[in-house]
Amino acid sequence: MLVQKVNVVGFRNISTVAIETDKNVNVFFGENGSGKTSLLESLFFLSRAKSFRTNKRGGLINIEGDYLAVAVSLEQESKLHKLGLDLDKTGKSRLKLNGDILNRLSEGSRLFPVQLITPESFDVFFGSPKARRSFLDFGLFHVEHEYQNLWSNFQKAQKQINVLLRANKGNTKELLFWYRGLIEAAKKVEFYRQRFVTELLQVELTELVDTLSNDSRTSLLESLTLNYKTKVFDGEVESDNDILRQIEKDIRYKQVGFGPSKADLQFVQNGTDMTSMLSRGQSKMLFYLLEVAIVKLVKRVANKNMLLLVDDLPSEVDEVTRDTMLRLLMQSGAQIFVTGIERKIAKEFMKHTNSVNVFHVEHGTIKPENMEQLCP
Repeated sequence: MLVQKVNVVGFRNISTVAIETDKNVNVFFGENGSGKTSLLESLFFLSRAKSFRTNKRGGLINIEGDYLAVAVSLEQESKLHKLGLDLDKTGKSRLKLNGDILNRLSEGSRLFPVQLITPESFDVFFGSPKARRSFLDFGLFHVEHEYQNLWSNFQKAQKQINVLLRANKGNTKELLFWYRGLIEAAKKVEFYRQRFVTELLQVELTELVDTLSNDSRTSLLESLTLNYKTKVFDGEVESDNDILRQIEKDIRYKQVGFGPSKADLQFVQNGTDMTSMLSRGQSKMLFYLLEVAIVKLVKRVANKNMLLLVDDLPSEVDEVTRDTMLRLLMQSGAQIFVTGIERKIAKEFMKHTNSVNVFHVEHGTIKPENMEQLCP
């Protein structure tokens, strides 16, 4: 169990909500525009300090209010915590843990790991190398304590170099100094990513695929392997001339042309990258497998409870595929918040667990449903 209570004030069309979510599965149903997705968005905002729907944080505040606040009571590492985040119209925000203001967002994110599945997730993930890199970095952030600092060091060096390249400033000697540090930082990041993919994620994914039934929906996934494709210097840089050649290239394009920010996660079968060749149904199934694999990894390696947000459980898939997705979600061991138009989602989950809460969402108001009446 992770989240026990949720309190939301002034988030989009939600004025005030206070609910107990002390079950493994929490189902929120209601018409489109009722506020279901806004609730999931508020929890994502608490974990990441950003929305998954917009880059403009000010638009998250209810038009009739001056601020928003999201808070949860949660259990992590066998301890109870209260985590909250607010935001006012000036853009000022505060993150508080057990009454104390936190100076770093990462302190809250480590305590409240959240992953998200939306109808758009599949297209974004398989269409964007950046989304696939972010997926890997999320897992590494929670299972490798050193990774955040290593990634931050690389980003700082890359940002400084890009400023020099775009402004056409900085002599060769200065750029050479920055590139030496950038290459070393890139190698460390790539080492952790490569090890994460081959030694952790691939193993977890293979074990999950083995639990699936062998049919047309999953047979291709059984033979897929993960490949971390990198664009970084191979081996040791023998001389400054190797670096200078790279600098000449980057000057032409006015940005760093190698490193972790150019890497990608591929899905390979017999040496062929299948990333863009999977059917839509296969892509969705693979995405669910990857999300569940990450959740299981964080639980097994870091011993952390996780929250999995599922906005609009796929309705266009056939009954067998939908049931397989439900079983995968339950295998994750995560607490699940799931939305849908109909309350029957709760009955589907009840086939796999008795730990289900149901809430009706209407005009930004969220009310618990009586489970005995729903599932007599």
